[in-house]
Amino acid sequence: MARSLDGAAVLLTGASSGIGRALAQTLAERGARLALAARRRALLDEVATEIAAAGRPRPHVIEADLSRPGAAADLARAALDALGTVDVLVNNAGAGLVGAQGVHGDDAAARALFETNLWSPVALTRALLPALRDRDGLVVNVTSSLQSVPVPLLGYYGASKAALAHLTRTLRHELRAAGVGVLEIVPGATDTAARDVDLLPWRGRPVRTPPPVPPASTARAITRAIERGTRRRVHPRSSLLPLEFPVLGRVAAAVAARRIAVSR
Repeated sequence: MARSLDGAAVLLTGASSGIGRALAQTLAERGARLALAARRRALLDEVATEIAAAGRPRPHVIEADLSRPGAAADLARAALDALGTVDVLVNNAGAGLVGAQGVHGDDAAARALFETNLWSPVALTRALLPALRDRDGLVVNVTSSLQSVPVPLLGYYGASKAALAHLTRTLRHELRAAGVGVLEIVPGATDTAARDVDLLPWRGRPVRTPPPVPPASTARAITRAIERGTRRRVHPRSSLLPLEFPVLGRVAAAVAARRIAVSR
C-alpha cells in the first residue's frame, strides 16, 4: 500500500549513526514527524539539530538502550507521548558481535545482541500495534543479507537477522487483515563505521567483497520502499543473490572461512 510520509509520525530506532542517521535526514526531507531513538543522546541531538537547521521540525529525541530487556516498552510509551501516535515504526537499531560460539555461548554479550536485534523489534511492534492498526500503519524491519551467508564468527549477528527476517514474513501474514503493512529492508554492504567484516581476524588480506554503498543511498532506497508500499527491498540489488540462491551464500561463507583465523 503506497503512502505519503508528509506529516506521518515515525519512530526510528538506531538513529544516531550509519543508515539510521541518514534515514532520519531523508525522512525529515519527505515531511515526516520524527521520534529518534538510540543509546547515545549527544549524537541524537546532533541529528535533530541538523534537521532543524535545514528548516524541518526538530525531531523528538529519546535515549534508549534496546539491549536492556523492557526498554522497548518504555520507548513505545515515550514515542506515543511525543508524537501522539505512530504511523510508521522503523526497527533499525542493531548490534554486532565478532566471536565464536564456543567462546561466547549464551553469555551477556550474545544475549544483549539478540535483545537489540530481535526481541526489541518484536516488543516495539507489539506495544505499538494498537496505534498502527488505527492508522493503517507500517512496520519496517531492517535485517541483513548475512541472514543467508554463514560467515564464521558472525553467527550471532546473522542468526538474529535471519530470525527477524522470518518473523517479518510471518508478521506480514498475521497482519494482512488488520490494515498494517510490513516491510523488510535487507541492506547489503554499507559504508558504516561498524562493519563487522572489517573486524574479522583475516589471514592476510580480507576476501574481496562488493564495494559498500553509502548510508545515504540505502536511506533513499528505504524511503522509496515505504512510499511505494514495497514488501521487501534489498539494497544494493546485488545482495539479492544469496537470498534467492542460498547456495551462493554458503559458498561465499566457505571461501571466507578458509581465510579467517578461528581460535580453537
